[in-house]
Amino acid sequence: MNPGLSRRFKIEDAFNFEDFTAEELARILDLKLKKQDLEATDPAKKVAIEQLTRMKMRPNFGNAGEVENLITQAKTRALERRNKLPASERPSDIVFTPEDFDPDFDRETKAAANLAKLFEDIVGHESILQRLSNYQQMASVCRLRDLDPRDQIPMNFIFTGPPGRCQMKMLG
Repeated sequence: MNPGLSRRFKIEDAFNFEDFTAEELARILDLKLKKQDLEATDPAKKVAIEQLTRMKMRPNFGNAGEVENLITQAKTRALERRNKLPASERPSDIVFTPEDFDPDFDRETKAAANLAKLFEDIVGHESILQRLSNYQQMASVCRLRDLDPRDQIPMNFIFTGPPGRCQMKMLG
């Protein structure tokens, strides 16, 4: 935007800031929660880190700023959840739960049904459905072993063919 900046700061001399690792983001989350006198259950923290890991795949990931944004969103959801309780049952302090960080935190439990529904009106899709179902199972095993499923499973597909009959091709 400012023509003088390109003269002063050459692109070949630009700084490249690496994204924080999941462990570093977890420490930042803990520090920010402590600083704001907030608490989160261990499952909630795990969901928050999973959410941040997914966010890292997007362009313009904001690193530690994303942690702050996630906490802000969690506060709103936690207050909404808290306000649904009768006044006598509302706790005095807020402890974040998994759904505060990600309302769809349990998406994996619904994945098989969602996959079947996605292909319910396509003729001749059984082999594709089976292949994707196998990938879902592999992803679940990877998560149980604290492995990144993206290292084991293709994540980009092209579906080709006439409507109602298609083939799946993996992009590499």
